Amino acid sequence: MSTTSGIKIQSGQKQETRALGLFMLGWFIVNALQAYFLGLEGDEAYYWHLSQNIDWSYFDHPPMVALLIRMGEILGHGSLFTRLGTVFITTLSIGIIYKALPDYLKNIRWYILIAASTLLVNVYSFITTPDAPLLFFSSLFLLTYKSFLNKRSIANSLLMALCITGMFYSKYHGILLIFFVVLSNYKLLINRYFWLTILITTVFFLPHIYWQYEHDWPSFRYHLNERLARHYRINHTTDYLLGQILVFGPFISLLFYATCYRLKIKDPLLRTHLFIFAGTLIFFLISSFKNTVEAHWTLIAAPSFMTLFMSLIINGTNKYQRLFRKFAIANIVIILLARVLFLVPHSPFTLIRHYYPFFYGKQWAETLHKAAGNTPVIFENSYVLPSLYTYYYPEAQALDYNTKSYRKTNYNLENDCKLSGQKVWHYQITREKDPAFTYIDTKYNPGQLRPIESFTCVNSLRIVPLQLPSRLKAGSSYPIKIRFENKSARTITLYNELEIDYAFFIAKSDFVNADEAYKIDGDTIAPGQKSIIALNLRTPDQPGCYKLLFSIKNRHLQGNFASPFYEIEIN
Repeated sequence: MSTTSGIKIQSGQKQETRALGLFMLGWFIVNALQAYFLGLEGDEAYYWHLSQNIDWSYFDHPPMVALLIRMGEILGHGSLFTRLGTVFITTLSIGIIYKALPDYLKNIRWYILIAASTLLVNVYSFITTPDAPLLFFSSLFLLTYKSFLNKRSIANSLLMALCITGMFYSKYHGILLIFFVVLSNYKLLINRYFWLTILITTVFFLPHIYWQYEHDWPSFRYHLNERLARHYRINHTTDYLLGQILVFGPFISLLFYATCYRLKIKDPLLRTHLFIFAGTLIFFLISSFKNTVEAHWTLIAAPSFMTLFMSLIINGTNKYQRLFRKFAIANIVIILLARVLFLVPHSPFTLIRHYYPFFYGKQWAETLHKAAGNTPVIFENSYVLPSLYTYYYPEAQALDYNTKSYRKTNYNLENDCKLSGQKVWHYQITREKDPAFTYIDTKYNPGQLRPIESFTCVNSLRIVPLQLPSRLKAGSSYPIKIRFENKSARTITLYNELEIDYAFFIAKSDFVNADEAYKIDGDTIAPGQKSIIALNLRTPDQPGCYKLLFSIKNRHLQGNFASPFYEIEIN
């Protein structure tokens, strides 16, 4: 290589680095401003709630997003600080994805257009959910995997293990990426350095596993058995397919899908990206036949989408490149317009119910706090509302009381006995005004406050059926016994009557409830106290496969989740 050509390459690399650095700086500033001026979304408030008690895991999510929020809030409390960690690591992700590209695909101009026009990456560049750290660690893993393909070594094994651990502590979807990497390169299964990576990852992930063990595997139970699906409708699948056009950018994704058959796989790294992208989309497509699938769950495939698109552009004709440029610019204009409209008062987005928390969440919390004062508030079947309320009023006390019409959340694992015996408000979402109760008249989730003079806590009360048959006859009665137990280390006082009931679930929010409830005797339940209770189990009249749940009714509150789900075949 001549001296002149070497100087040109170095000069080009410096310009490339400078352009990437400036783009990342602009990315950080734009997203920091968006984070500062836009109110919190409901799920973000829930993750903030989790961050108030940093642990190795939570009921439905690993801890990385909570840790990210806590780190940002070292500087203060507010939407910018809550989202600051997300803005920072997604900015880093933009640079990492570029560095992880195969060297022959690196072209900073095309890459900036792809990154700026990919909708999914833009949205989760400031919205704080587990997807942001998952994107970061996935991108970092792809960069270390690129190095691993060139050099198998202990150092690269350790780096990959750190990245995989970060993915697993971010979101369980991270396992998909590892699966598709192995599927694309099955020789990894006979590589000792790869198994070293697995071993190190396992060691790093043991604290999470131990937490699950200590808490009776709540996340595994929920995702594998207790996450009840709704009845299948064709729109579950069609909405998912349409979503995959929109989330990657409505114009550029159409171009990508229409021309992806032209991809030329030249090396194992590009082959890996193909398996990750196609495998992720196919996996969630299949999942849509069982349950609803959120469009953004495919964010883990975004780095591969961008990499494969870079290949199409670099190897495409001048006409193809011009067409991509036009589509990308159109996407960028739409994204920037949407970002501005989210910050403009009375914009069309304020009329969309799904976005109400951004615009009206704080106003709702202020109205509620004026009415509730210092009295704790119990929200029925909403992890969002108590989280938003305490986010805007951290000194307030609130909890989510989940009934069988809803689902479990981390509030089910939390100590509700801190409110035992206290007067509390029970918040019910409704637009009907009852003069007997205090009405919270707001655009976002209006409702009424009903007083409960002395609250009875139930989260630590558990029910286990003894010798429950797996097959029963329809429309029949069966005498069974259950074990009723206080799993907490404190005495629970019954300030009101508690009752045991049960329900046979067909699908989410579709169940056949018990004909009668069984009163729990006594005024107190001592720590670890166990009681054997006989009851008559009445099966549904319609045959089918059901999931049986035992519940505790707490005054006028519907039965909760006092037991696991038990699969029962009714014939």
